[in-house]
Amino acid sequence: MNNIFSLYSVLAKNSEMKVPKNEEKGTLYLSLGIIALSCIMIPCCLIVGYVSYIITKALIAAGAPTGGLLAQIQIMSAFSMIFGILVIFNVLFFSSDREHLMPLPIKTSHILTAKFLYSYVAESIMEFMILVSMFIGFFIAYKASIVSILSSIVGVVFIPLLPMVYCALISLVIMSTLKGIKNPKLFNHISTLLLIAFVVLFIFSLKETGNITIDNYINSLSDGSNSFSKMLNVVFFTVPLLLKAIEGGNILYLLLYIAINIAVFFLMIFIGSFTYEAGLFAVGSMGSRKKGGAVVAKDIKQTGILKAYIRKDFRVILRTRAFASNCLYINLIWPLGLFALIMANKDKVGFIKFSSYFRDNVPGATILVTIGIVALSFIATAMNSLASTAFTREGAHLDIIHYLPISYKDQILAKGMVSFIGSYPFIALTILIWCIYTACNPLFIPLYLVLSLACFYITCLLGLYMDSLHPYTEWDDEYSALRGNLNNFFNMAIVMVISVIICGIPFLLYNFAGLSLTAFIIVLVSSICILTILCHTLLSKAIIRNIHALR
Repeated sequence: MNNIFSLYSVLAKNSEMKVPKNEEKGTLYLSLGIIALSCIMIPCCLIVGYVSYIITKALIAAGAPTGGLLAQIQIMSAFSMIFGILVIFNVLFFSSDREHLMPLPIKTSHILTAKFLYSYVAESIMEFMILVSMFIGFFIAYKASIVSILSSIVGVVFIPLLPMVYCALISLVIMSTLKGIKNPKLFNHISTLLLIAFVVLFIFSLKETGNITIDNYINSLSDGSNSFSKMLNVVFFTVPLLLKAIEGGNILYLLLYIAINIAVFFLMIFIGSFTYEAGLFAVGSMGSRKKGGAVVAKDIKQTGILKAYIRKDFRVILRTRAFASNCLYINLIWPLGLFALIMANKDKVGFIKFSSYFRDNVPGATILVTIGIVALSFIATAMNSLASTAFTREGAHLDIIHYLPISYKDQILAKGMVSFIGSYPFIALTILIWCIYTACNPLFIPLYLVLSLACFYITCLLGLYMDSLHPYTEWDDEYSALRGNLNNFFNMAIVMVISVIICGIPFLLYNFAGLSLTAFIIVLVSSICILTILCHTLLSKAIIRNIHALR
């Protein structure tokens, strides 16, 4: 056991981004941490708790008080499994510490246990907070007993366990049975397939109830006819036991729930004691085949240094699934999400009315759309973390930026261009889809595109500044570079505060001071322009100073 806990401590310590020891930087990061907690985590938990309360209230009248809580937990478990599969694959098999741990006199099962516990805790911290909020919202709406509260506390700890055990079992079985596969990309596609299957099954379950609406979904939960929920009850079979313990205050169901979770955990460790080592050796043999012929003179092409630097950054992003999916492909959710929203609601009266109000320049609708576009531009740019990991992606070789035949200013320009190419076209496409669908005033299209570009530029500069100030270079794998990088989190928090202030002030003036639509747009545009100029003036030079300080 000492080996397991010691190894767990080492893994946890090495995967964390070190907070700057410099007093000034340390104070800045502490302040940013408070902002992030206040602007992201707490609001998210409050929203989840409120949704849990509303759904529980609605289902109490239908005689199924825990139906909403069950659905929320099952959906969370499904997402936990979908996004956890690549994390488990990476931590168990593809992390660089594999070569250092294998020669040590430590049992393979101990390495597996320590790595699994590390992954479980690291991936479940936010989930723990959401589950607590979920249970609080439920108990505000529904009676609580001592056993029910105790069951919910146990559930917070154990609910994320089963999905992670499934992820570990899948990775162990695949790696031990497909030893002849030399291409690790095969394993990266599993998460994508799971996500597609999840979305298809979820939509199919709603189609069974008729139109895709919240009311139909709640009704299907109350009468137990939702096929998607039924399937998840089979996959995550321990959750219904927990809900029976919570609803009826039955301690026997609680004890059974605990016993089964512990049993599946040790079953995974038992299977891993026979399969994990074989999987590690299989990974060690990957990539050993020759990948191409010799490079000849005709294959070498001369290109500009700036263009070459941009191409180099894109190759770093595209060559790994972690960077590609979390930094580039994630941007597709905005245009595709809007298109799906339009298709699902195009025949609904409320949606048709809102679209017509915007088309006719009704102030309320136009202001809401404008605020939405500004917020989207800030959040979408921050969420893909292209700017806030620009220097982190260099990893242990960050020092090379000081010796490249390209100025710091051009390096910043190149990293900014990578963020622009990977972010702005998707945001612009989302705006165009909405404007074309609603046949809005043509003057709004260039206005929205320019506003969006300014919001992108502000967010990009902030991300580059944060990552140049204190880059996270001691990461073990690409997922750690993204998950463990506090700059991503802080950049998102900062732009959320900025968007609330920039949009909130003119919105309040419109509502309480009688500001006209034209005046609202002038105030909003002026605020964004001033902030853009300030960020360009202050942060451009600050980023160069930060790069100099990295020597």
